[in-house]
Amino acid sequence: MKLRHLCIVLALAVPGAANAQQAPAANPQATDIPQNHEAWVRYLMDFTRNGEMMADPKKFMATLNAISEPAFATAALGALMDPALYTQSASSLMDPRAYGNFARAMDPVVLAAWTQALADPQFIAALQTVMTDPNKLMRWMMLPMDPKLLGTAMNLLNPNLYLRWLTAPASPQVTGMATAPLNPNWYGAWMGGMAAPQSYGPTMNTLMRPPAYGTAIPLMVPMPIPGVPTAR
Repeated sequence: MKLRHLCIVLALAVPGAANAQQAPAANPQATDIPQNHEAWVRYLMDFTRNGEMMADPKKFMATLNAISEPAFATAALGALMDPALYTQSASSLMDPRAYGNFARAMDPVVLAAWTQALADPQFIAALQTVMTDPNKLMRWMMLPMDPKLLGTAMNLLNPNLYLRWLTAPASPQVTGMATAPLNPNWYGAWMGGMAAPQSYGPTMNTLMRPPAYGTAIPLMVPMPIPGVPTAR
């Protein structure tokens, strides 16, 4: 167990991977790593944030380590029974910030970070440790006898579950999501997101910013020229 944690810690310290974090975050929670399995499910279903795991090898390793746990499967099964999760996921896909979520993953800095990570033996060793951990394989074998899984599966017999699905199309959240394309400002927000330098990684962000963007233009100071009378 100590060797497993050591390999993961070493992989999370891959040199150069921090360069991928220089990209501006899509929202204040973009730099936070989920702390429990339920938060991981919401993170993966959020299309304004889930692209970060492909933009940073460290977050990819943390994501792989989390979703390969059997407890994540139990949490995902319970979350997928909630119709509100699908509404939130579809709303995030229609959010203009979803463009920057995936655009930052195509930055050359991100590609360089992945190239360096795949060439690092520590990262490869941590990847193998996460996928071949004997304790994790044992937990997967014991999953069918987990009381939490059985309790989650029993929710399929709850009539209120099907009642929530029947009333989901009439919820204000679904109505707001369905009518979003009717708002002209929605298209303007998408066009503004595509043209904003903050939607891209460090390389494209720098290229899209003019050198004097946002700076005051200095006034021209007249210089006296010999033989030419000065204007009064």
